[in-house]
Amino acid sequence: MATQQLFNEALLKLAIMMYRIDGKIRLNEQELVDLIADDLAWEGVNSITAVQSQAVAEVRDAIRADKVEAYLAGLKDALMFDKKKALDTARQIMQSDGEEAQKERRLYDYLRQQLLV
Repeated sequence: MATQQLFNEALLKLAIMMYRIDGKIRLNEQELVDLIADDLAWEGVNSITAVQSQAVAEVRDAIRADKVEAYLAGLKDALMFDKKKALDTARQIMQSDGEEAQKERRLYDYLRQQLLV
């Protein structure tokens, strides 16, 4: 069973993936991810800033290698700790800029219909 901290780290990685997947990084999406990070009860060994920086690099590599689903599958167990919050967070980021990019929608649908079921 995943812990709250593992969930927090996975949620942060999911949030970063959601705003970076379409290749268009908008300020409001970045601000929303920062708000999500600020709201996490962080108890990790590494600082939230360090985890966030590492996640940005991991997400960028997963997108470049076309291994987004595999990357998210690696987060599944931790995200299942609170799958409703994970899905709500993904949806919130997807809708934050007033338009749903196709890649964001596909990723959200994958989460909702296949990964977090």
